[in-house]
Amino acid sequence: LDKNLNKMSKMMLSLTLLMVAIALLQSTPVVAAQKVSENWCLERGFDPTNLSCDTCRLIDESTTIQKLQQEQNINIGEECRQCCQFHKVNPVLHPDYSLRGKYKFALLTYNEGGLSQFGEIKDFLERDLSDVLSFKGESKFKAVSSTKSAMDPEMRMQMMMMGIMNGGGGGQPKLMLFDKHKKGGWSEEDEEEAVEIIKLRGWKREDLKDMLMTLLPSA
Repeated sequence: LDKNLNKMSKMMLSLTLLMVAIALLQSTPVVAAQKVSENWCLERGFDPTNLSCDTCRLIDESTTIQKLQQEQNINIGEECRQCCQFHKVNPVLHPDYSLRGKYKFALLTYNEGGLSQFGEIKDFLERDLSDVLSFKGESKFKAVSSTKSAMDPEMRMQMMMMGIMNGGGGGQPKLMLFDKHKKGGWSEEDEEEAVEIIKLRGWKREDLKDMLMTLLPSA
């Protein structure tokens, strides 16, 4: 009985994705931007707060949707992947699988001087950081000001002299995820050993908090 119910659930999910695909193909094709908003996703039938990336893979496997995409010159699978959350699990596809506590440690790095450009991350640090630390502890998560700059040092100095930027300019905030502990703790110098590196441009503070609460073990 459980197997039949699971099979029926998968069939219903495939049917729902097909209906979404047909609705999308009836609208005017739009080239997706690198950074997409929640409204952008909702207009295309995707809920970015609950959409798991393994659901998007069903689109790539559907021959019917693939045919519709070719006829209308639109890539629904790619649009889906721009809206999905990799830390979410589809309970129909993976009823016994969970990402909870998958990683042992997460390190968030940001540049103090350029933080005003990333309002959501700034809000996370000011309003959510203490909550995450209270549940996970500093042995599982840290947020540190980066000492690195993504810009060429000579170019950075010229821009500072011209008054275009202050001394705190640099790269965007990012999150490094590690699947094991390290004596003395991980730092931004250990980036090559991170299992996942996520650039946080465009992330919502609530999504970042939800991901950390899901992927990290409790203190």
